[in-house]
Amino acid sequence: MPQAGMLGGMVERRLKDRYSEAERWTEEVTVIGKGFVFEGGISAEDVVVVAGRVTGPVSSEALVHVLEGGVVCGEVSGKAVLIEGAVDGDIHAEEQLELGKTSRVRGDVHGPRVALAEGAYLRGKVKASSGSVKRFRERRG
Repeated sequence: MPQAGMLGGMVERRLKDRYSEAERWTEEVTVIGKGFVFEGGISAEDVVVVAGRVTGPVSSEALVHVLEGGVVCGEVSGKAVLIEGAVDGDIHAEEQLELGKTSRVRGDVHGPRVALAEGAYLRGKVKASSGSVKRFRERRG
């Protein structure tokens, strides 16, 4: 997948490039830390980062980022969704959905733009409503 290109008049970039909060967390970011178990749903206006375990739906009006080692047992939805951990449930993205090379997803994924890294595991259906599904080889270290 190209780092920058045009898609319907919009610049196409990786989610980590579009959301600096995916790498550096501010006070507006909701973080479920490693080793933390949260039972129930999470709904936020700003970025949600899951490094622990959530049993229930997770939604954000911005980015939902499930880190490697993070687990969500429930539906995930957001303006943008980046999965590097495990999700057992359907995933819905309003703008962009990306499954990283360490992602493990059991459920259907929906979004206008969907990107799958080489090595990502998906057991479900993919629906990319604004074009084809992009595949890419992870080059970040």
